[in-house]
This record gives sequence, C-alpha cells and structure tokens, in this order.
Amino acid sequence: MSGQAGNLDLESLNEQISELLDAFEAHPQMQPPATHPTVFFLMDFVRNTQKELKRVDAQKYAAGDQAAREQVQEVIGRNQFACMLLNDSSGRLSLMTGSDPNNPVDFGADVKAKARALTEG
Repeated sequence: MSGQAGNLDLESLNEQISELLDAFEAHPQMQPPATHPTVFFLMDFVRNTQKELKRVDAQKYAAGDQAAREQVQEVIGRNQFACMLLNDSSGRLSLMTGSDPNNPVDFGADVKAKARALTEG
C-alpha cells in the first residue's frame, strides 16, 4: 500500500493483515509444541502491527487528522518491514530470533504473497 496515496481503506487493510496472520497460523513450523522462533517472531510483529492499526481513529484519519495519518504511516512501514524480513536470505533474521542463520526458515508462498499484498497498492 502506498503511503502517499489518499485515504486507505483501513477495514480492508485490517482484513489483509488478518489473512496474513491466518497464513502464519497455518504454517507448518508454527504448529505446537515446537513453534519455530523466527516464524513466531514475525507473526507476533504482524499481530502488533494489526493492534496499532486498530488504535487508529478511522474518522479522524478520513478527515485528514495528522496524528491519525502518522499512525497509518507507521502501520504501512511495519508492513513493508515485515515483507522485507520475510524475504531475507542473508540469515540476519535468523540471528535476530535465535535460529540457525545457515538454515533460514522457508515462510512459503502463501505467507509471502499475503505480506506482499500488504505492500502493494
């Protein structure tokens, strides 16, 4: 989603984030009892992003309120960062989450596609 666009449909954005969270929950390495720390970390990051989105006053955002617009910009930036991390092949994400950098997690096509959809407008 382009941060420079007019008003974003916040409800639609929330639905897209929910779809991404559903894809994370369905990921084979997110299944108990041994959830992968990297998958868990990114899912938690996305969940916190959704919480930030839900804190935005949609009426103020639609009216052009600067603080609400900044909150939405933060959500957009977090979505872009999540997408970047999902596509990390350097091993840095694995290091950040206590995993083996020589064996990065494969997030799969579904998770990556849903994350990419959040960044496209």
